Amino acid sequence: MKLAIGSGVAFRAPLLQHGRAALDEPGRLRSHLAWWKKQGVEGIVFYDNYPDFYQRPIEHFRVLKTVLDEVGLPVGAFNALRKSLFVPELADLDEKQLYRCLEVAVALGTTILDLSVNVPLPSQRDAQTAATRQLFRGDYAPAEFYEEAARRLKPFVRACAQAGLELSLELHDDGLQDTADNCLRLLHLIDEPNVGVNPDLGNWARVHYEHLDTWRDQVGKLAAKTNYWEVKNYRSIYLPSEHRYQSWPTLLDEGMIDFREAATILWQAGFRGWVGNEGGAGDYVRAQLHFIEYFRWILDEWIPTALSEIPPPSERG
Repeated sequence: MKLAIGSGVAFRAPLLQHGRAALDEPGRLRSHLAWWKKQGVEGIVFYDNYPDFYQRPIEHFRVLKTVLDEVGLPVGAFNALRKSLFVPELADLDEKQLYRCLEVAVALGTTILDLSVNVPLPSQRDAQTAATRQLFRGDYAPAEFYEEAARRLKPFVRACAQAGLELSLELHDDGLQDTADNCLRLLHLIDEPNVGVNPDLGNWARVHYEHLDTWRDQVGKLAAKTNYWEVKNYRSIYLPSEHRYQSWPTLLDEGMIDFREAATILWQAGFRGWVGNEGGAGDYVRAQLHFIEYFRWILDEWIPTALSEIPPPSERG
C-alpha cells in the first residue's frame, strides 16, 4: 500500500502565506511538497474543491504535474466530491463536471478517480440545523435512483477506461452508496470491469443513526473489490434525549475503527493500492504526520507479523 495526503493540506502552508497566487508559482509549491516527501508522504490525492477548480485551464494542472514529478510525489487518486447524478435539477451539471474531473485526472497522471453519488450538502449556515438534519439513506431510495445513477455512470466509466483510469465508488454517508451492500448494488448496475470500491469506513461510522452491523462487516464485504482506500476515524457518544449519536473526528488510532485490523483484512484480500488520509484532529499537519507514522508501522511491522501467525488455507481446520 502507498500513503497519500490530500491536496488541501499539501498546499495549505503556501496558500496561507501567499494566497491563491501561490498555486501559480511552482517555486513556492516545490519546497513545501519536498518537505512532505521527506516526511514519508508517497503521493497526493486531488479534489475538485481545489481553489477555482472548474475555472482553471487544463494547462494549470499539467504544470502542477511537472512540479509533482520533480519532487517525486505522484497523484495517487482524484476525488470527485458529491455528484448528485439522481437528483433531476442537479444531474446534468454534475455529470458535466465529472468529465471535467476526468480531464484533470488525466492531466495529473493518476489512474484512480474516486466518486460518491450523494445529495448535495445543505446550504443553511446554522450549525445546529446542519448537524441534526436527517441524512439521505440508500436503503430507502427508490430503485430508479440507482438505475439513473448507473445509466449516467456507465458511459463515464467507459471514458475512464479509454483514458486508462479505474473508477472507485466511495462508501459515503448521505448518498446512494452509504453501506457496503449499496456500494455493491451500484457497482453491479454499472457492470463494467474498471469499477471498484473505496471502503471509507469513517464515512460509514460517523452517522447519527444506529447501524445493524459493524465496520468489520463493511470492510469484509468490500475487500475483494477495493481499488482505493480513504481513511479517517471518529469517536461518538449516544444522546438518549435526542435518540441519536454525536460523532467527532480523532486521530486514526484513537477512534471506533481499528485500522490495524482493517488494513490486515484488505491486505489479505490482495489490496496494494493507494491509501489517502482524510482524517485527524487538532493540528492538521501533525495529524498527517501521525497517519504516515501509524500506517507505516502497520505495513512494515504489524501486517508481516500478524500474517506470519496465520496458517495457510490448506493447513486450517
